[in-house]
Amino acid sequence: MSATSAPRGARRWRLALRASVCLLSATLLAGCGTSGGSAIPPAPGCAQHDGLPDPRCTPGAIRPGVTLAAICAFGYSRAVRPPESFTEPLKLAQMRAYRLPGSPSDYEEDHLVPLSIGGAPRDPRNLWPEPRAGPNSAEHKDRLETWAARMACAHRIPLSRLQHGMASDWIALYRAAGGERMLLAYPTDG
Repeated sequence: MSATSAPRGARRWRLALRASVCLLSATLLAGCGTSGGSAIPPAPGCAQHDGLPDPRCTPGAIRPGVTLAAICAFGYSRAVRPPESFTEPLKLAQMRAYRLPGSPSDYEEDHLVPLSIGGAPRDPRNLWPEPRAGPNSAEHKDRLETWAARMACAHRIPLSRLQHGMASDWIALYRAAGGERMLLAYPTDG
């Protein structure tokens, strides 16, 4: 049976379904462009301190208009994550700005405010080359990101408080959450 010969109720249902899919797609993709930032990396002279990015160069950024319902929806982070074709050139430029030693594989281009709690996906102010090794490594932050998303979505800690904690000093937030002893229960794959 073709769409034109289908009963009127079935056509309305299909149109409503298509509209819902379009609305969901638009909601997930909104804000995937640069939000207030540009693809221009920070000026040279940035410095990491004990696993934290330089706040002058990487202050963190929140995706405008993001809601708790949106970020807690299954697949949100994956849907808004920028492709490697965007993040890899930015990582290389930021490595130069931060004067980081080693290979690009020694670093993970990370969102200071994680996507899972509403961080801006493509804003360079929210992206930085995070060390994969060391006392405050990407693995430690990844566990914290999983914990933070669960706390936000369970309404146990206000989203804005988690976003601010990540942007200002994720290591202090890590310690407040219980550090390695507590966060080992949270997988790094979110």
